[in-house]
Amino acid sequence: MRKGCRQVDRDSNGRQERRRLQIPGSSAETSGAENTLTKGNGDASRHPLASVVRLAAALICLGLAMLAGGGQAFAHAALVESVPADGAVLQVRPAIVHLRFNEPVSPLVVRLIDARGGIREDLSVMMHDHSIGIAIPENLPSGSHILSYRVTSADGHPVAGSMIFSIGHISTSADKPAETSERPIHSLLWLARLVFYLGAFVGAGGALFVTWVAPSLRLLLVGRVLRGFLAAGIAAAIVSIGLQGLDALGRPFVDFPSGAVWLAGLATAFGTSAILASTAFALAFASLLARGGSRRALSLAALAGVGLAFAASGHASAATPQWLMRPVMFLHAVAVAYWVGALLPLAVVVRRFPSQAQPVIRRFSGVAVAAVAVLTATGLMLAYVQVEAPKNLFDTDYGLVLLAKLILVAALLALASVNRVLLTPGLEVSRDKSRHRLGRTIAIEIGLAALVLMVVGLWRFTPPPRALETSRAAAASPVSLHIHMPSIMAGLMVSPGHVGSSQVRIALSSPASRPLDAKGVTLILSRPADGIEPIERSARKVGGNAWQVDNLVLPLAGPWQIRLEVLISDFDKTSLEGTLVVRP
Repeated sequence: MRKGCRQVDRDSNGRQERRRLQIPGSSAETSGAENTLTKGNGDASRHPLASVVRLAAALICLGLAMLAGGGQAFAHAALVESVPADGAVLQVRPAIVHLRFNEPVSPLVVRLIDARGGIREDLSVMMHDHSIGIAIPENLPSGSHILSYRVTSADGHPVAGSMIFSIGHISTSADKPAETSERPIHSLLWLARLVFYLGAFVGAGGALFVTWVAPSLRLLLVGRVLRGFLAAGIAAAIVSIGLQGLDALGRPFVDFPSGAVWLAGLATAFGTSAILASTAFALAFASLLARGGSRRALSLAALAGVGLAFAASGHASAATPQWLMRPVMFLHAVAVAYWVGALLPLAVVVRRFPSQAQPVIRRFSGVAVAAVAVLTATGLMLAYVQVEAPKNLFDTDYGLVLLAKLILVAALLALASVNRVLLTPGLEVSRDKSRHRLGRTIAIEIGLAALVLMVVGLWRFTPPPRALETSRAAAASPVSLHIHMPSIMAGLMVSPGHVGSSQVRIALSSPASRPLDAKGVTLILSRPADGIEPIERSARKVGGNAWQVDNLVLPLAGPWQIRLEVLISDFDKTSLEGTLVVRP
């Protein structure tokens, strides 16, 4: 056949058009057919997918602006208790400082700044369940010491803080280290996480669609685009490990090439997820290049890898009971990948293969109904575990992000229903008109799905209400203090132990821990450094060796000097002194 021969054909509206004859399956045929993706009504910029690209760029800028202008980001684990308490004044050096969190943590960096300004980092750290114990060196000088710590929680997020304890007396120069801005790292983490999501759901999910739902169609351009998403996803997973290490160690971006940073990132739970996801992306990439039955096996393995990656880390997979939450997270991620991954290939099928669009959509919908049911059920279960109470939807940053996600997902479901009930059946009656409408709605679905992924990325920086509730419960728990002298011991319990009105219960005992009866107890609190003169309250006896002070107002947080005046008999009076640390 001569290269210049032409034939007359008719388009979908019955109009004659002249085009060159092409060898079936040739690259020229493919490029000519797939160029319809950019041809709209004579202007590429008017195509719905072009609008999606512009929308995605605008949404990325919006997400970065939200992170740059937002307030402090919170980790997902919380310190429940420290022994000794923050701000405590001790007579002798504590052998070990215990830090108890609301979930298991692993230490990353522990640093002690002593009263003379010396920095000690070679501290022995022990882990046990939700607590870590930090051995304190023996040769500490008198004064105030700062113990700074940075740990990673079970969901892979770093937790940083400092506590002060004093030996003998308080040093006026002991100030906690100033917090450094982490917003640039957080912005990069969010952007890398977004590309990671696109690789997982668009790339791996799209590969499943191409190999299982539409294996007979020559979706060459789609294959190239999906391979691009998968390659970007692998790069994002690798970069995220380094960024995770920077965030975990609290290092600036200039330390990105440091080996310690990358090792710290790999040591977090996200390091495992990144390795699993990269493997899944590579399998999906291979499925788009393979031939025969291996294509399906590779894409199915890739989908399973995506589910495992999301089940391996994150605040949802770290919630209890993990034997239930991890499989739920696996199913949720797989369902999302099936649904979101189908959108881009479907848009191409509707535009390029209108005669085959309906059977392809029918095959996709047969599983999509079950996938949406799984997605909805698992999503509600995850939300119930994380949010715990309806009020937390409106009172917490996590809840507001969840509300935004629910609104967007509801819009997606509504569009999917319109496509299934109204537009897809119309392909048989008015193919060209329904094809354009269906293509537009799928393009809108792609934009909404991208927005959902951008919103979900913000969860990396918001603690779930279940973690906040633990912190609130710890803040409301009583503060205890034990004071002992050679002849008497006293245990104090201050409820709730934070600024405001509190109740103080006092239990007296002998050095042998036997109840000690007394004739009177007076409680005296003072803060000489802040110019607060002694606050004196008489305790009332409530039975046996127990005494109580009601409605004691503590106006300031931090350490208070406390003195107990105990009248043991008409001729015997003794005093006990200690430091009580009041929470904010």
